[in-house]
Amino acid sequence: MNSLVKSYGKGLTGIFLALTAVWIAMLIVLPQARMIERAFTYVDRSGDAANLSLEIDRAYTRVFDIDIDLRDLKGQLAADEASDAAPSGGLPTPSLTPSPSLTPSPSLTPSLPAAPSPSLSAPSLSTPSPATPTPGVAPSPFAPPQETLPREEIEARIAALEEEKAGLQARIAELEVQEAELTSTAGITESYSAKNFTNMSELHFRIFLSTIVYALCVTLLSFVVCYPVAYAAATAKSANKVALMMLGLVIPYAINELLRIFSWVMILEKQGILNGVLDAIGLIDMQAGEGVRFVASNGAVFTVMVYAYVLFMVFPIYNTIDTLDKNQIEAARDLGSSTWRIHWRVVLPHAKPGIAVGAIMTFMLSAGSIAVPEIVGRGLHPDWFAQVIYRRFFEAGSWNEGAAYSLALLVACIVFILINMAVFRVGIRDIAK
Repeated sequence: MNSLVKSYGKGLTGIFLALTAVWIAMLIVLPQARMIERAFTYVDRSGDAANLSLEIDRAYTRVFDIDIDLRDLKGQLAADEASDAAPSGGLPTPSLTPSPSLTPSPSLTPSLPAAPSPSLSAPSLSTPSPATPTPGVAPSPFAPPQETLPREEIEARIAALEEEKAGLQARIAELEVQEAELTSTAGITESYSAKNFTNMSELHFRIFLSTIVYALCVTLLSFVVCYPVAYAAATAKSANKVALMMLGLVIPYAINELLRIFSWVMILEKQGILNGVLDAIGLIDMQAGEGVRFVASNGAVFTVMVYAYVLFMVFPIYNTIDTLDKNQIEAARDLGSSTWRIHWRVVLPHAKPGIAVGAIMTFMLSAGSIAVPEIVGRGLHPDWFAQVIYRRFFEAGSWNEGAAYSLALLVACIVFILINMAVFRVGIRDIAK
């Protein structure tokens, strides 16, 4: 504090502290307090009002499914029209639209995994198809390619889906009017309770636990990839070499994160670049429908996350290794230590604060990521808990449950931070360095 006053004067220091206090209050304290309040506020909709609310949620979910199917069907129809318009003798243009949602008929379209919890046991508006991947279970990426639908059948399905959507929207408007009338007479009972946590379905709880495991896997993979890079940069003797390595790491981050994710989708899709390379060297025949849908696995999600968050692991480790006296490495090497022993006894102990910071940042970012699992092979791999939270908020309209789920994930991240600090035996001051 005294150094700030000496450097900038009492006036600027006071303004800086005031702005910091406002920032902490408005962007951290108040939102978190509101989230905790909503997480422990249980909304009890009695009788018919509860059933109407449940039916409205399922109808909105079905409309969302229909929108996805219409987008995919129209995309295939446009691709077929482009193929017909191509000059004769040319190769047909392959459709880049993912195909799993094209095969079920409109009546067999699966509902989203963010289905109502077990306490709301009314029947779903749609029945999953046996061939549809169930939530939490990844389908085999080596499944045989599905048959392309005729144009007439696609057009018929589009018409049927649009008719069903119009009927659902009219039904939703009618149900919302009835719900408003019942709510105004019966009312909604709110009480402080932990039911938003205890009513979590078994499926959502398994997704929560698996997300923690997935985030740990991403953190471990990021360390394996980033530690050699950080060590090479920190021990490089040429300043130009360090500058080039850092520039190579930073340049991709000049591109929007969504574009980086979509670029990986283009690489890993069934008609993507990686399968194109395998086709070029003769391992597969894409014209015969062969190819691996790499996006249909959590491995693809892990890969994209490691790429998306690599800097958050590289730079903390690089900063700590850079402060290491390189003479210690030379002394250990002169005394006959192997490379593995040098890293285990000299480099890694010194880099513990950087590893701890990198692990914390990577774990929290991956556990809370919504863009990567939602874009990379959506519906083809097990769900992540962030997707469930998103659906609780914006599709099911259960903001209190969404707040409870968010708080549960926040607590899990805090527990990871404390365990991480205990394992690496570092404190807040060590991390701050």
